[in-house]
Amino acid sequence: MTEKGRYIDSLPGTGLVTFLALVKEKGIRPKRAVGSYLYLLLGDRSGEIDAKVWDKPQEVAALFDRDDIVKVRGTIELYNERPQLIVQRIRRCEQGEFEESDFCATSPQDPDDMFASLAGFVESIGDEKLRALLQSILDDEATGRAFRAAPGGTKLHHCCRGGLLQHTLSLCELIEKVVEHYPKLNRDWLIAGALLHDIGKTEELTASRRLGYTTRGQLVGHVALGLEILERHLARVPDFSVETKTLLQHLIVSHHGELENGALREPAFPEALVLHALDELDARLDQAYRVIEQTPSGEEWSAYVPALRRQIYCGRNGDRTSATQPTVPA
Repeated sequence: MTEKGRYIDSLPGTGLVTFLALVKEKGIRPKRAVGSYLYLLLGDRSGEIDAKVWDKPQEVAALFDRDDIVKVRGTIELYNERPQLIVQRIRRCEQGEFEESDFCATSPQDPDDMFASLAGFVESIGDEKLRALLQSILDDEATGRAFRAAPGGTKLHHCCRGGLLQHTLSLCELIEKVVEHYPKLNRDWLIAGALLHDIGKTEELTASRRLGYTTRGQLVGHVALGLEILERHLARVPDFSVETKTLLQHLIVSHHGELENGALREPAFPEALVLHALDELDARLDQAYRVIEQTPSGEEWSAYVPALRRQIYCGRNGDRTSATQPTVPA
C-alpha cells in the first residue's frame, strides 16, 4: 500500500511535498496572458488545498478524473496569503494503494451507537401513534442505511460521513435540557422535529469520497424530500391525527427560521421556535469549532468566514483551540 504522506492540514507553509489526495475539483482555466493551466482542488479528511499544473495541462488532465485518489508531488507557495500547490508530478492511484477513510471526514462517533441512541429517544415518546411513525422511519432499511452515512451538509456544518446522525442526536440531547427548563414544551413534538427536520438529507446528499448532492437533491431540496418521506410513513400508521401531521409538517418547513434563509414558513408555535433555535445553535457551533481547528496554531483570529459573516476569535497561542476543539474525525 502506498504511504499516505502528510495530511493536508499538516503540510508546511512552503516547500517540496509528496502526498496522496482526493481530486475534489478539476478544470482547465485560462492564464492571465496566453494559454491555460489545470486547476485542482485536492482534499483529504483533514482539509483542502488549491493546486495548479502549469505545464501540459491537457495531457495531465487526461491522467485522472474528479473523485480519483492521486499521488502528487509539488511545491507549496503562498498566493494571496494562502498556500497553493504547484504540481510537478501527479498520477492516479489504484485500489489497494490507499485507505478510503483517509479521504472523507467521518464523525468521531460510531454510527451504530448513534443510531441506537436515537432509537432510544424514539422509544421514549409517549404518543403511541407518533412513536409508531418515527419507528417506521428508523426501521426502513434504506433510510436507516442512508441515515448512518449521510453528512449534515457539504460545506457549512457537520460536513462528514455520519454528520446528519450526529447533528440529529445532538438536538435530541439539547431538547432534554431545554424541556427540563421549560416544562410547558411538548417533548414528543420536539424529538419528532429533531428527527424529521433534516430527514430529507438522506436523499438529498451523497456520502461518497466527495460530499455532494443527488440529482433529486439539487432539483427538489431536503425540505420537500423530508415532507415526502413523512407522507410515505404516515400512510403506514392508521388513524394518525391530522392535527399532529400538520404540526410535524410545520416543524419541517419552518426549521430554517426566516423566509430569506430558506424557510417556507416562519416558526409559529413554541416547539417550532425551539427547534429552529437549537438547530441554528448546533450548526453554528460546529462551524465555529471547525474554523478554530483549521486556523494555524498561535493565530488569535481566524480568516473572515463568509458563511458566518465574521472572523472567529481563536485565543492566543492555541489556548482556546486546545481547550474547546472537538476530536478530529478519524
